[in-house]
Amino acid sequence: MKRIQLKEFTFLVPPADVSRDWRSLVLTTRPLAELPDAPMLCAISGEPFSFEIRLSIPPSGYVGLCAYHIDTVFASVGVNKDSIRVFSTIRGYRSTATYPFSTRQDTLKWNMKWDRKRTMIGFQREEDDSVSWIGTFELPGTTASISFGPCFVSDGEAYQATCEELRFTASG
Repeated sequence: MKRIQLKEFTFLVPPADVSRDWRSLVLTTRPLAELPDAPMLCAISGEPFSFEIRLSIPPSGYVGLCAYHIDTVFASVGVNKDSIRVFSTIRGYRSTATYPFSTRQDTLKWNMKWDRKRTMIGFQREEDDSVSWIGTFELPGTTASISFGPCFVSDGEAYQATCEELRFTASG
């Protein structure tokens, strides 16, 4: 499999503004955007993989990772300065869980693993920390391939977000 780089990721829903090069991205969200209508920067893989990317933490809204099949089948985990949220839609049924969260960091290193059976999403606070796996999802329709990448939810206030340090490793 070819190595997936940032230039292979495309927006399913574009942000208000974006600038990027081959290794980093800066975007501005629209004031109000919830998944699946929030900016999602996705690539597609047909082989099991591990994926890492460093994302900024917004003051409100949520920035994190999303595993996507169609707009009625997706799962995401995101954070802001005060909370972490797991949000999914399986066959149109929505589920949301929000928990308190705090960090002194301005960014988190996000991790995703997909093995055809399940998708795992988590993050690391520090480079040497182990991954805190927050969500494990079995998404219908994703055994042959899956769309994945960062997502940027805004809840009434636009914000600027950054992406960098993308690493993709095929494992199958």
